[in-house]
Amino acid sequence: MKLGLFMMPVHPPEKPRTQCFEEDIELIIQAEELGLTEAWIGQHHTLAWEPIPSNDVFIANVFPRTRNIRLGTGVSILPQHHPANVAVRLALLDHLSHGRLNCGFGQGGVPTDHELFGLPDAKTQGLMTLEGIDLILKLWQAEAPFEFKGQFWNLKIARPNAALGMGELLKPYQQPHPPIAMSVIKSNSMAAHLAGQRSYIPLSTNLVPASTVTEHWRVYSSAAQEAGLDPPKRSIWRVARSIYVGESTADARKHALSGTFARSFEYMCTLMKSANMLHLVKHDLQVPDEEVTPEYILKHLCIVGDPDECILQLRELWQRTGGFGTLLMIAHDWDDKAKWTRSLELLVKAVLPALPTTFDD
Repeated sequence: MKLGLFMMPVHPPEKPRTQCFEEDIELIIQAEELGLTEAWIGQHHTLAWEPIPSNDVFIANVFPRTRNIRLGTGVSILPQHHPANVAVRLALLDHLSHGRLNCGFGQGGVPTDHELFGLPDAKTQGLMTLEGIDLILKLWQAEAPFEFKGQFWNLKIARPNAALGMGELLKPYQQPHPPIAMSVIKSNSMAAHLAGQRSYIPLSTNLVPASTVTEHWRVYSSAAQEAGLDPPKRSIWRVARSIYVGESTADARKHALSGTFARSFEYMCTLMKSANMLHLVKHDLQVPDEEVTPEYILKHLCIVGDPDECILQLRELWQRTGGFGTLLMIAHDWDDKAKWTRSLELLVKAVLPALPTTFDD
């Protein structure tokens, strides 16, 4: 099993923004030094708890500070961007990194993001996302003149000038394009279905129980079969979890429940409840909303404890899901830098070596 990061990021609103970004950069550098293979960076425009509005700009800042770790947009929210802009910016990042870029695409955001950009309903945004992906892929291969007519965008270069190089779009460093991923949340996810049809990387969220994560792979592999593809290998699958490893289980639980770890879940649950999505975090739909507390989240969605306890919990996750290629540790706020640095060290040196490394696809 490989280990990576998924960075929403998660920071309390009162924390200075500059400090947040500096710590996020430092965490990725530390992750590379410890051998983590990848990091995915999220984006939101109007969320104080998740303050990176431009993940491609952040990634551009981190690439020159690292040498091996792959960095990915997790995700580029396509309804909020013009596909031509996304295509050329990601192509540029791919060149600047000499091919260390992963590209995560999806829809998402919150009502204030949607309001800011004047976006339509969720179903229409889903259609925009599909069209945006298709247009980006076409632009990465296109030679002018061309015209791509869609429902939401019409991309055209009708009068290129080859002698001047006018009308030539930057193509990615990796050919035919960087690895593409899609974030997966719901059990019967359309994103998982599309990713399976196209062999994209599935990124399973940390905000759903193991039973739902297991469904992600069923939908993904079924879609691949329907598309006539070879059975997908589980090594492509990324599964995200919030993880905190302490010197003892009691100390780990105490720190998780008394700091920003627990506060971040209060925020996320409130956000999901306002969007009528709180049911997604429940292991049993009969659980009343008022019982979905940080303690509940810790028990059903997180990996928290000493190394032996975390090994036990992760082995159980592995067995329930059937296995996956990369565990993505959610990047939580450094409310105590020494403890979080130690947590990552214990995860890499004490927990990861004891986890399964092979599985039957």
